[in-house]
Amino acid sequence: MDLTARWRITVELPEFLLRALDARVEEANAGAAEEKQITIDDLVELQLAEGISLAEVAMLEARMPGSGAAVSRWLTEID
Repeated sequence: MDLTARWRITVELPEFLLRALDARVEEANAGAAEEKQITIDDLVELQLAEGISLAEVAMLEARMPGSGAAVSRWLTEID
């Protein structure tokens, strides 16, 4: 199993959350160079990743070997 594979999902959100996410994207992109600008997908991914602790990565590694390497690779790619 490739734990670095990417999947597209559909999420249903209330209007206020979508507008809040759009506002955060606008704020993050204000004054940023074009190659450093983010999308709403990027923001959602980063916010979900923020909720995963090092302890959880260790637990995931025990259940799904390679999780730690996948997280490490992801961290190097987001910079």
